[in-house]
Amino acid sequence: MTERLILENLSVVTMSGDTIDTSITENALIVAEDGIVSFVGKEGDYDGDRSGAINMDGALCLPGLVACHNPCLWVGEVMPAENRTAEDYRKLTRQIATTTKAADETTLTEHLDARVVALARSGVTSCELKSGYGGDPETELAFAQLLSKFAATTKMRTRITLALGHSFDGEGDPDDFLEHFERNFVPATYEAGVADAVEVFCDDDAALDLDMCSTILELYYKKKTPSRVACDRFEDSAGATLPASFYSRCAIYLNKTEGLDLESLSTVGTVAVIVPDTLNTDDDQCLPNMQEIRDAGGRIALSSNAGPDGSGSACMLTALRAGRKHLGLTVEETLAAGTVHAARALGVSDEAGIIAQGRPADFAFFDATSLEALFQDAGPGCIATACSGHLTRH
Repeated sequence: MTERLILENLSVVTMSGDTIDTSITENALIVAEDGIVSFVGKEGDYDGDRSGAINMDGALCLPGLVACHNPCLWVGEVMPAENRTAEDYRKLTRQIATTTKAADETTLTEHLDARVVALARSGVTSCELKSGYGGDPETELAFAQLLSKFAATTKMRTRITLALGHSFDGEGDPDDFLEHFERNFVPATYEAGVADAVEVFCDDDAALDLDMCSTILELYYKKKTPSRVACDRFEDSAGATLPASFYSRCAIYLNKTEGLDLESLSTVGTVAVIVPDTLNTDDDQCLPNMQEIRDAGGRIALSSNAGPDGSGSACMLTALRAGRKHLGLTVEETLAAGTVHAARALGVSDEAGIIAQGRPADFAFFDATSLEALFQDAGPGCIATACSGHLTRH
């Protein structure tokens, strides 16, 4: 029997079309059958059976938000940070790796679930599940396997990222590390078959240097594995040259990247993922020049940061509002940064980011009368989400 979801009395923004439609359709109706949208438009244009329709009381309906940067698997006590340096960051990642490796699977899963639930309450229906605090490659792979196991239990649309930015502690010989990595770890990655993408973090004093990141990316590029690059959070380490070289899905942070590198990554379609939370935590921090990205035709995504290096917020609305405020994004750019562009960064463009007939029924509902009101500081919250046609009230 077909499972139907009919939602009426909506104000809908579909974000569909070649030019991204952010107009609001009032008195709208959405029908989903077996988790797929079969109708979206004016209530008067629908002539099918509306029995069992749910009145959404004029709620603003958007495509489900996408959290495309989500380092969510970690355990440990972290004090709120201000003026964190690259050296502080490296020390923190080692500390968290120790406590995370010591935790059992039940504890890890409980912390992971709490962070994903918090994202859902802010309107997220698709998210990255990222490792990154294993401390060594083998533990990172074990954590990616745990994330894959968790993904099978959640309604959230997910992608697994094997994050290797903290996998070398700097104590041994880099050449020996890379030799072991190529001979043993890369084959183990493919044998496990759990990673949708791999990620490196290029920032000399905080994570890995350019040569090590380039070598790791090349090993996976040969196997056509999608990549992601976090780079230039604390200094310009030339990390933004990597996404263009390896056609990476996204480049994260870019706080200290020079304009020329921003142009090169935009040319190959890499999404610039900006994390406004770094303004609250890092020393001498700035955010990228948005006009340079616009001029280069680049795509901009925004994301929260639920990692231990953030301010503790797993809220996409907070990230979008901060992006609008501090980056000078338009309302349209802000919404695209949390939907269509974030979906591209995560590798789910075919499934998320827009509302359209034939697409998965993933929606976020807000008690807001306009996009402008939604993205204001202390604006209205998320009242419900739908993942593949399953409605959840918040």
